[in-house]
Amino acid sequence: MIRPGHGPRRPMVALATIGVLAASAIAVAPAALAQDPAKPYEGVTLNLSTYSAVPEYDYYATLMDEFKELTGITVNYVQQPVAAQDQKIPLQLSAKDPSLDVFFTGSENIGAYLGVSGVAPLDDFINDASVTAADYDFGDIAPAVQAACQQGGVNYCIASKTGGGLLYYNTRMFAEAGITAPPQNPAELLDYAQRLTNDDHAGFCVRADITQALYDAFQLWQWFYPYDNPVTGNYFRQDWSVLLAEEPYASAFGEFWREILTTAAPAGISTYKVTDCLQAFQQGRVAMWHDDSSMIPDVLDPETSLVAEESAFWSLPCQDVNPDNCGLVQPFGVWINNASENKAAAWQLVQFLTSKETQAAAAQAGVLLTPSRLSVLQDPATVAALPATFPEALTHILQHPNVTLLPFIPEGVAIIPPIQQGLQELITTDRPVAEVMAEMGAGIQAIMTDAGYPKDFPEF
Repeated sequence: MIRPGHGPRRPMVALATIGVLAASAIAVAPAALAQDPAKPYEGVTLNLSTYSAVPEYDYYATLMDEFKELTGITVNYVQQPVAAQDQKIPLQLSAKDPSLDVFFTGSENIGAYLGVSGVAPLDDFINDASVTAADYDFGDIAPAVQAACQQGGVNYCIASKTGGGLLYYNTRMFAEAGITAPPQNPAELLDYAQRLTNDDHAGFCVRADITQALYDAFQLWQWFYPYDNPVTGNYFRQDWSVLLAEEPYASAFGEFWREILTTAAPAGISTYKVTDCLQAFQQGRVAMWHDDSSMIPDVLDPETSLVAEESAFWSLPCQDVNPDNCGLVQPFGVWINNASENKAAAWQLVQFLTSKETQAAAAQAGVLLTPSRLSVLQDPATVAALPATFPEALTHILQHPNVTLLPFIPEGVAIIPPIQQGLQELITTDRPVAEVMAEMGAGIQAIMTDAGYPKDFPEF
């Protein structure tokens, strides 16, 4: 049952446009929210959880006073490291913890969240004019992006950005090594990484810590594995065989992962998390880094980055094995905990965070590179604010998307541990690659068998 956060539920009217978004140098009006002048949610306190050390989420934190002024709703805006956020949210959802109301995370988790009935369906809110502003325009969110927030045609999150995996590279280091263009294939990437490794800097970085390696490995294995379907991507074929362990693809990827990280990465790469690669790149201790595009503002900030003037961005072309779906497009979403006792108030916050005005302001402030709204992506002021070389990379990514960072099935999260273990062993042991990859596949298969597979394959 959807409950108003405070007082009886009453018809609401859109707020007038007021003010300037806090902490923004761009004069924009905050989103109009469906709201009664009496502020029916006034006095409600919402608990929002998101990631720390991400400019976009740091920026949204500065808007919470503005949101309170508009709605009377107080937001406890909690930011925590990636590992903590990704561990804590599933536990809270499984435990039906009502203290969590709203949270940000990737859409790849939808299968696991629905498996525990952890997230609230949003369509009743979207279609209810009494709680949704007339100018919210849900249809403006790019359908291909929003589709990652849907299961069975039902919306369970609102896509707040698309995300995109790409190569960060240092143009000065390239020039010093006699490299005149970014790599066109994995062999060139490996060659460049080794040529760029010297006493001053390593050639290549990814997050290879066991808790985070899957995210970056997924981006790299797109050049080695075929893409089978939009439900399980590179993980399973439609007969539920483990594509990720299928030869010759598995060994080709495993050999590449092992060689580039043992011959051209910083010492201790097996413990590197996203912040380690970011700092290494910012400080000029690594020449190339493959990761999500969301850290570009940090790289281009001259106050925190020594390489702001010599950084460029690239999306490696798709290879023949996977010609159409080689670019990570990871829609991040805003979700409402199904156990929240303040869902209607939470929906007001979700609207505010995903409105045209908030997205445009964040994009033009340089903290949101891949907004989900078509009107924002087409706004000349937003396009002009994007960093040089990024639009070309983003265009390639969006033309060749793979949104299946995890399979869109309830067991999507459950199969992570054997993959994590395999990725770690490839760079910390000398076990034969084929043996490691086969063991990883056996671990995945055991989890699926225990869950009752094979089952009918989901429609797509």
